[in-house]
Amino acid sequence: MKRIRAGLFAIVLCIAISGAAYGSEGHNAPAAMREFRIGAAKVKLELKPEVFINGNPSEAVVTLTDFMSGSPILDAGIYLLFEKAGPAGMPSGHIMAAPSSGAPAVDSGLDFGESPQMPAGIDLSAFKRLLPQQKAGVFAASYPLSKGEHTFTLAVKSLGGKKFAEPLIYGGTLSYAEASKALFYRMLFTISIIILSGLAGAWVIAQRKSATAKAGQKVNLLEIPWIKGFMKSAWFQPVFQVPVLVFFVIIIVAGLFDIQKGDRNIATILMWTIWWAAIIFTFVFVGRVWCMMCPFGAAQDWIGRLVSSGKDFPKPLRNIWLSSFIFFGLTWWDSFSGIVNKPALTAWLLIGFFTVAAGMAITFKGRSFCRYVCPIGGLIGLYSMFSPVELRNKCLEVCRDHKKKECIKGTEKSRPCPMFVTPMTLDRNNYCNFCSECIKSCSQGNITIRFRSFAKDLWVSTRGYMDEAYLALVIVGVSIVVTGEMVGPWHRWMDVVGKLIPFDALGLAAHAAREKTIFLLVMTAGSLIIPLLLLTFAALVVRKLTGPDSPLGLKNTAIQFAYMFIPVGLSMHLAHNISHLFKEGPGIIPAAQRVLNDYAGLKLGEPEWNAAPLMGPESIFWLQMLILIALNLFSLYAGYRIAARYYGDKALRAFIPMAALAVFFMIINTFILGQPMALRHTH
Repeated sequence: MKRIRAGLFAIVLCIAISGAAYGSEGHNAPAAMREFRIGAAKVKLELKPEVFINGNPSEAVVTLTDFMSGSPILDAGIYLLFEKAGPAGMPSGHIMAAPSSGAPAVDSGLDFGESPQMPAGIDLSAFKRLLPQQKAGVFAASYPLSKGEHTFTLAVKSLGGKKFAEPLIYGGTLSYAEASKALFYRMLFTISIIILSGLAGAWVIAQRKSATAKAGQKVNLLEIPWIKGFMKSAWFQPVFQVPVLVFFVIIIVAGLFDIQKGDRNIATILMWTIWWAAIIFTFVFVGRVWCMMCPFGAAQDWIGRLVSSGKDFPKPLRNIWLSSFIFFGLTWWDSFSGIVNKPALTAWLLIGFFTVAAGMAITFKGRSFCRYVCPIGGLIGLYSMFSPVELRNKCLEVCRDHKKKECIKGTEKSRPCPMFVTPMTLDRNNYCNFCSECIKSCSQGNITIRFRSFAKDLWVSTRGYMDEAYLALVIVGVSIVVTGEMVGPWHRWMDVVGKLIPFDALGLAAHAAREKTIFLLVMTAGSLIIPLLLLTFAALVVRKLTGPDSPLGLKNTAIQFAYMFIPVGLSMHLAHNISHLFKEGPGIIPAAQRVLNDYAGLKLGEPEWNAAPLMGPESIFWLQMLILIALNLFSLYAGYRIAARYYGDKALRAFIPMAALAVFFMIINTFILGQPMALRHTH
């Protein structure tokens, strides 16, 4: 009980600390400010106040400093004109064109970066002159502005004592918006999480007190009457499946018919920024429970009950090889086609999954699509081994002695396990989706749902499979490459790789073709080949260190230890997507606001597309480091437990090479996450 309270207190404390941390950082640069260069001067144009306040006067302020020394420029003749921007606005930083008289400037030796325009006879009567202020290098004038986008034109007649025959013109746009509501949303988010955590903790403690567990015995959640009643009811699955199906239908409709911009369409934001990041947490904490409510699985359930030939899935394909390579193929395809940035492509991908799932439901029994074909099915299965929740039989002898086996055959009120597992042999989480069919059917009441240690399946299960072991290493490689592709130095790294490839001999001259070839090779090698080679090398070292009487051959050594790398891939997967979730997740608010304005006829005001992230970059980085450290400790612990199970007094010798490989992967992950990362929908 003390451990539960301490754990809950730690969770709430961490959330509160992180909320305080991101409350003061992570704001985007004000939209009402622009910086650019005119000759030797660095120009900063900003509006005061930074946000629009109805009824308050606004002021335009220009700060001039020497580009090289940073010293203020004291003498300048600056004129400014603001106009309400049209629908298209004007690109920021545009040098305005005007008819040129050909009259040279008094000082034509200045380096203006882009070719400056020297317009003849420009009329400055509508412009306001900015007057020098008390602070050196600062020039300002009051300028009443309305809310919204404005084009500005800056005319410079003199600069640092140098006069120009015709004023130099610089133009662009400024957005003058109302104060951001992001701080309010972040505060609301933090307070909600703290309250929900407290309520959840209180509920767990109360339910534990009401459960009748003996000393040393784990609490069976099915002994709590309302949980058992809920899971045995006919509407247990539909109550989750129907809302999720509606959610995906919204994504499909918005993807097909709404604006085709990844950072503006709710389809891509909901799918790739929010849903994809959120379900990873479900794998970590409650295993495959997502699969129970998944709309593709629901489609199989409903269609299969109406019409199905009930065939068995082909025996050679009853593994996760097919699922793993479809997952890799889709990941590779996304890197080329940018699925996450294309709403229509996202919608068609989901339609394709629905079609395949429905076709398989008509042909095969159960959830064959979920078990053997779903591109994230194998991934979910491995990640579920980390979950602290398990469904098992209470007593194996009861299962063996019971002849009817309703959990296999089904009853009038229940169906056979759709994932083709049985509680009698279930000793790990990989393929149980908590659908509750076995709970409904078991006449002996021999099913338990209980909490256990995180990642326990990694070292307790005695079974190891090559397809799972290989996917565990592929996930490590894919997470490194996909995350690496989104950081700043990626193209520089790829240039180094490109120098090693004989493109001329291959007849590839086009730059785009070369880039795609490089990425194909890096993705394939980094995901499918190099991690497996590193594991094989580590297994060879284990064999060498443990001597000729080593209990496992080379293949089985690699297979058994591969499971310890599941938390490594999971840590990078979580860390990567947390960055997108906290940085880009708030984008769903203006996207939904735009949809409600355009299609529901609501007047919710102009969407604020520059919403600040839920957490600042420093807080995100340290949260990522916390995830990496915690999950890699689980990886090392699992590796040692595996070594101890098979190698006895030589466990340390067997453990060290695998631990070194896990630490090597962690160092790579830490280095990549330390680089600046591009946003998902602008990448």
